[in-house]
Amino acid sequence: MENLIERVRKVLRKEFLSSELLLQNARDGMVGGWIISDSFAGLDVMKRQQKVWQLFDSYLNEKERNRIVGFHTFTPLEKKMAFDDEDDDFAAPSKRVKKPMASRDNGVMRRKIMSKSRQTAAVR
Repeated sequence: MENLIERVRKVLRKEFLSSELLLQNARDGMVGGWIISDSFAGLDVMKRQQKVWQLFDSYLNEKERNRIVGFHTFTPLEKKMAFDDEDDDFAAPSKRVKKPMASRDNGVMRRKIMSKSRQTAAVR
């Protein structure tokens, strides 16, 4: 029996035959990934997602669809612009280390920023 990631790959290959696909197992048996395809050129994000999900609706049952986290959609040019400076990090996104955003400590950081902006506004 095929696992979900193999089924999703077969389904995506029906529409995106010559495209670059990167599928990953996400948490708790979920699947997600990236699709790089020329067929996304000229389409906004919503149309791209509709194209992908119509494919899933046609070939996967509800239980399988519910285990899909989501897919990022890029044209080859967008991929090049987004990942060109990163030593082939697209091929291994799980190895990429992201620096955390400023910690908020349950809103403390936000309150400090807000109080400083109010102080600045009061001085003006």
